[in-house]
Amino acid sequence: MIKEGAISLYLAVLRFIFKIFRLAPLQQKTVMLASFGDNIEYAAAEVKKQTSSKIIILKEPGCSRTFESTASDRILEFTPLKAVSFLKGIYHLATARYVFVDNYHVVLAACNFRAPVKCTQVWHANGAVKYFGCRDKTIKNRPDSAHKRFGEVYSRFHHIAVSSNEMAYIFGEAFGADNSSILKTGVPRTDFFYNTKAVEEAAGETLMSLPETKGKKILLYAPTFRDDEFEVKNIHLDIDTMKKQLSSDYHLLLKLHPAVKLTDFKNDEFVTDVSSGLDINSLLAAADILITDYSSIPFEFSILKKPMIFFPYDLNEYEKSRGLWFNYQSYMPGPIVFSTEEIINTIKNNNFDMQKIEAFNNQWNKYSDGNSAARLIKHIYST
Repeated sequence: MIKEGAISLYLAVLRFIFKIFRLAPLQQKTVMLASFGDNIEYAAAEVKKQTSSKIIILKEPGCSRTFESTASDRILEFTPLKAVSFLKGIYHLATARYVFVDNYHVVLAACNFRAPVKCTQVWHANGAVKYFGCRDKTIKNRPDSAHKRFGEVYSRFHHIAVSSNEMAYIFGEAFGADNSSILKTGVPRTDFFYNTKAVEEAAGETLMSLPETKGKKILLYAPTFRDDEFEVKNIHLDIDTMKKQLSSDYHLLLKLHPAVKLTDFKNDEFVTDVSSGLDINSLLAAADILITDYSSIPFEFSILKKPMIFFPYDLNEYEKSRGLWFNYQSYMPGPIVFSTEEIINTIKNNNFDMQKIEAFNNQWNKYSDGNSAARLIKHIYST
């Protein structure tokens, strides 16, 4: 309750500040609030290409993107810990004609945008396995003030970009979004995966930066974030066993969630922790086989039509505590395993159904074709 009280006070102050800044006239500028940054980067580059709008990017602390390719007019650190920069960001949110966001940003609860303003959600995931938003089971016992705040944030999204009918349905359930707010333009960050040259260059640069991978096929292990795992000493793979049986042909890359810190871990000739410093798109480009669980990255990886292994070692527990959008074991486009030995056997036997991966891609990337960012920006700025 103390935490909720602090959040309510924080938002009350922001509402007052936002209301004052709203007295200033709207400007023909675009403000992009970046938590992850992938979609923001592609959208910003396209705004620069198609329009004369000034672009201000508000970069939250966890965002690793530099936005060098966007030619943005200004990049501000967006955190209350940087008070002056943060207040400037609130001013820009209050006076911008166009706003883009890529996550649930609590600050939006205080941003009562004026009628002409368009706020577009370019959600950081192209698909979803686990519940989020209103359907997230972990929020059911939160107080009424929290649920009111969630609703206020979701109500700010005038448009939501999607790549599939399935994701349109999910956003309706998660955010209470109606069909009129859904833009079936495709998701900007998927453009990368349709650009063969860019994918090949990213893969080459990634492997060049990891000389220990030379001559080996790449296994990428990228599990989802779990609420109780901010610091882990051991991952749920038996790396020693994998090393004994696979090291002659494969190298394992570990890509943990940015919020998770892997302690007491040392890289060796078989395994490298790439959780920081390397972009996920580049890692997907370099990977020969993806190993994951409830992460959203299979939806993008399927565009590349490469094998996937699903390792939901805590499936029953996770489904009960968090909730999943579909029957996991019958739906995911690859072998579902529960032990390291099963992973090894699947890799050795090349036990993959590529037709299932292609069908999965066709379903979840129906509206993506490499031109999603251009289509989205054209729609937003021409209506």
